[in-house]
Amino acid sequence: MRQIKDTKAESRYIGTLPDGCLQCIKGQKSVLFLTGLCNKACFYCPLSEQRKGKGDIWINERKVEKDSDIIDEIRKCSSKGVGITGGEPLRDIKRFYRYVKMLKDEFGKDFHIHAYTKRTDLTEKDMENIEESGLDALRFHIFNIEKLPIKSKPELRTAIEIPVIPGEEKKIKRLIKDADSIIDYINLNELEFSDTNCKEMEKRGFQIRDDDDYAVKGSKELSLELLRFAKENTKNISVHFCTASTKYNFQYWNRLKRRAKNIKEPWEIVTKEGLIKKGIINEELGTMSHLLPKNTYTKRRNRIETSIKNAKEAAKKGYKAAIVLEMPTADPFDFELTPLDKKGKEVE
Repeated sequence: MRQIKDTKAESRYIGTLPDGCLQCIKGQKSVLFLTGLCNKACFYCPLSEQRKGKGDIWINERKVEKDSDIIDEIRKCSSKGVGITGGEPLRDIKRFYRYVKMLKDEFGKDFHIHAYTKRTDLTEKDMENIEESGLDALRFHIFNIEKLPIKSKPELRTAIEIPVIPGEEKKIKRLIKDADSIIDYINLNELEFSDTNCKEMEKRGFQIRDDDDYAVKGSKELSLELLRFAKENTKNISVHFCTASTKYNFQYWNRLKRRAKNIKEPWEIVTKEGLIKKGIINEELGTMSHLLPKNTYTKRRNRIETSIKNAKEAAKKGYKAAIVLEMPTADPFDFELTPLDKKGKEVE
């Protein structure tokens, strides 16, 4: 009998955990956002206003100006693969093909790449081009197996990935049963609120789960029911239920921990959560340089960034200083700032 297994990352699955998901949980995947353009209008689309409807490319939290930005960010995160998303990343097949090939050429054939698509009009030639690009897995965003645009199983792994919408139990159960032996796996994602979809979600009566900031009430319960259904009614397909907390607490923060370790300065500390801890001094460098040992500071973001020890010494000499916890993203910001008093002590 098939078993429901625990990933130890707040998600569960039947069968085999997909390679892409295994890397994501460990923080080993970067996210290549190819475009915010899409011809669908899913009411639950969580894209931010910064990206939705725009043709910009992003790699993680970094806007891409040139191809080398993508390579640099992947190296900074020590990523072993990428997930290509959007918008509709297959909106331009040739462009998509080029980026997959570029990444495979740069990082090797074992660099795992999966992609998402809502396109149901892909031709046999399109699928041939996608396979030839070196893509490892293609995840279709469909709720009906008849929409799957493949006639025979391709060499690359094929999957379905959908949000679990409360009230759609019958539809999703039918999809799981129909997909058995046709595709490799189904990913069930916990439905989430975002700043851009909240009005449409509330209009349909959805509410936030009491113990979460974004997850929709009832989505997790239905997902677990769907896993139990798959256990009893499928023989071959793998099914993975990915929670909102899996994405945030594991996929996101584990990636940040890897990035933080790679970008930290010698005088900075990486916390167990993955933040960068340091001292800052809000003074002009010219007035401070004689007080700071060489190679223990830098001037960045209109302030002197240095060791906690240096910041405390500067505070004792009357300079305005603080200890910060900084997000180690390409667009860094202070997660927490604690001022230092004239004795170099943290101000509560």
